Amino acid sequence: MNPVSFLIALAGLSIGTYLMRFAGVKVGAAIATKGRRRTPATASAGADPSAPGDPSTPGESSATVETSETADSTERVTMWMDRATVVLIGAVFATTAVFDGTDIADPARLIGVGAGVLAAILRVPMLLAVVIGMAVCALIRTTGIL
Repeated sequence: MNPVSFLIALAGLSIGTYLMRFAGVKVGAAIATKGRRRTPATASAGADPSAPGDPSTPGESSATVETSETADSTERVTMWMDRATVVLIGAVFATTAVFDGTDIADPARLIGVGAGVLAAILRVPMLLAVVIGMAVCALIRTTGIL
């Protein structure tokens, strides 16, 4: 595989990962609020709005419940999409970085992958972390250290 097609594939993987996370949050928020927008205000409040001495309006209590439930659902979806992204990247890492066919990869590749993982742990953007890993691997192979 030539370097240009590799970088194009890597950019596609990065864009797909971000789109997956973005779409998951939007779909999760839509699922969380489905059917709650038309809920009668008195059903969620649990009180009769015509009762004397009730200072709260029915819309306030239902909006509060709806907002907290929506935020909770959105946070859960975001958490699961983050986990799915990590699993996707981990699967690509395990299958392509550690093994070369049926054999274990050479030490230069393993060290390069380690440098890329370290860059990712330090929260460097994914594309830059991969370029760092490639550069370290290429430097080790060029110098002939391993």
